[in-house]
Amino acid sequence: MSDANERIVIDAVDFQVSCRRFTVRATITRDRQLPVVDEFVLRLLAILDRMSVSRMRAWFGFTTSEMQTVLTDMGRRNLVEIVNDDIQLAPAGRELFRSSSTTGIPHVVETSPIIENVWYDLVSRNMVPRSRARSADYLVKVAELPEARDMPEAFARSAFEENFRDYARRIRRFPDPDSVNLYSVSDVEGGIYGYQILRADLVLDMDRLRVRPMFSELNDSAANYNKLTVAASDAWHLQVGADTASTAATEFERMTGDSRFTQVINNPNSIDAWRDALASIPSAGVEFSASTGAPYLPRNFDRLIAAGSEFESSEKLYDVIWLRPNGTTWGRTLKIGETLASISDALRNVGKKVRTTLAMPRSTHKTVRQSHKRLFDRGLLLPQGHLPANLEILVIAGKVALVNVHLPVGAHSVPIGGIVSNSKRLARIVERLTLGQVEGWEQLWDAPTSNGSTAISD
Repeated sequence: MSDANERIVIDAVDFQVSCRRFTVRATITRDRQLPVVDEFVLRLLAILDRMSVSRMRAWFGFTTSEMQTVLTDMGRRNLVEIVNDDIQLAPAGRELFRSSSTTGIPHVVETSPIIENVWYDLVSRNMVPRSRARSADYLVKVAELPEARDMPEAFARSAFEENFRDYARRIRRFPDPDSVNLYSVSDVEGGIYGYQILRADLVLDMDRLRVRPMFSELNDSAANYNKLTVAASDAWHLQVGADTASTAATEFERMTGDSRFTQVINNPNSIDAWRDALASIPSAGVEFSASTGAPYLPRNFDRLIAAGSEFESSEKLYDVIWLRPNGTTWGRTLKIGETLASISDALRNVGKKVRTTLAMPRSTHKTVRQSHKRLFDRGLLLPQGHLPANLEILVIAGKVALVNVHLPVGAHSVPIGGIVSNSKRLARIVERLTLGQVEGWEQLWDAPTSNGSTAISD
């Protein structure tokens, strides 16, 4: 890192927020810019009151046919009228100046009806964007306020009217939000209850040596969503990071061949150790490239795929094995599924079938063992003490792996590690994560592979 004191995005977390949908029927207005020639014809007539056709043609430098085309079109729209070879503003043309917010410039306003399904969260009672993603068991659930379910239609109407500008820009995302205005609301009807997803980045604050969520998508309206972000942060702080392990530094060095993080692994409460570790990350070796943060962060995932860009081999089935640490903070984001889909697409592009496996230490709590079941073809429990409980490994087709150690920072953990491409070390990693190599493995589930073929039984 260029600056060890900066706030570093180290992970992501997605929150499942209880919401209610309201159907809003309204009318909006939209400012529309006139064609340049039309605008100047109208502005000339507003100043001079009337003008001969020949004089206007000479002023613009148009031919007779060109001038006739302009006036015929404007006349059809009732903007101008011709009286005894003179042109003057028609009533509709004069009206364009009355509605103008800028003196002397004609202002075109279009009206159109809209029917919008608007979601209100049941914590801060604000409008929230409709998430395209479905809720999932592994997301962090934000507790709703009991009285929020009694939200009346009158409240939803008032909130829509008062915050329409924010709705147009951030929620509805009109391409021209500044030109769209609310004219009237004719009806608001309460609808179903459901969930929407609120995404956040997990940031390591080196000045205070702590991890906290940051809600960048709410930055423009942070004050309005204070209740929601506080409730989400509270829900996040109830989660527990990975347990520390005395063998983590030794195991990490054995797998990566790199010892630069030994000091911070053994002294995670030391700010100096963290600064030294982060300062060392820019240096990248041929067979190991250091990194910080979750594998699915773009800065890490792009390097991981690039390091294993040549996936060709004679094997028909490629394994994607993801060893998670214990605790309850790992994988609380939709990025897990998105990452697996991207990896599978990359492997299928070279004609390979894919089998995904989620492995976990035996100390992983029973309440979270099955959380990601629908994302992985297989789920495995490691033998007791087989690997450190705070180790995370994502290995793709035995060709490349990202190895992280999750270190405690406050109540949570920060992943730090790097990408391994040394073939001998990769073979050792795959061996340690292969079912049946030693006694004590347990298979939690075994489903059809993500490409529709049956998972190979060990």
